[in-house]
Amino acid sequence: MDHLSLINGIELAVTTEKLGANFYKTLAERFKENAEISELFSVLAKDEEAHEAQFKALLKKVPAGEKKPKSDREYQLLTAAAMSEFFTGKEGPMKDIGKIKTRDDAFARAFALEKASLFYYHAMQDCLGENEILKAIISAEKNHLVSVMKYLVTGAKMRGLADTW
Repeated sequence: MDHLSLINGIELAVTTEKLGANFYKTLAERFKENAEISELFSVLAKDEEAHEAQFKALLKKVPAGEKKPKSDREYQLLTAAAMSEFFTGKEGPMKDIGKIKTRDDAFARAFALEKASLFYYHAMQDCLGENEILKAIISAEKNHLVSVMKYLVTGAKMRGLADTW
C-alpha cells in the first residue's frame, strides 16, 4: 500500500464490509443448529451490508482530486491501520474460516474483526475529518464490539444497529 489515498482507503473499507458480511453469513450457516447464535451472526451480516452501502455513498462524496490525507501523520496512521492483523495477519479473523468449529472461536474471531475494523475507521475519520456517514459507521462498529463481548459474557441477544443494551 505504498500510495494509499483516501479513495483507496474508502474502497478498502467497502471491501472490508463485504468480507465481514460474508464472514458472518458463513458463521450463521455453520451455527444454524443454534438459532440464537445463528441469528446473531445473521444480524451482524446485515449490518455489515448496510455499512458497505454507507461507504459506497461516502466514496461518492470524496473529491476526485483528493489523493492523500491531510498530513503525513494521518497518512501513516491510515496505512498502519490498513496493515493491521485483519488485513494482513496470518491469524486474522478471516484466516482459515473453515477451521472455526466452536462458539468461542467464532466469537473470538468476530471480536477481532470488529476491533480491527474500528481501528481502521477511526484512522479514516482522522483523515476525512467530521463526517456523518463515517461517524454512524464507527458508532455501529463500537456497538458490534460491545455486543459481541456482552454476548460472550452474558449470553444476551443482539438486535442489530438499533440495539442500545
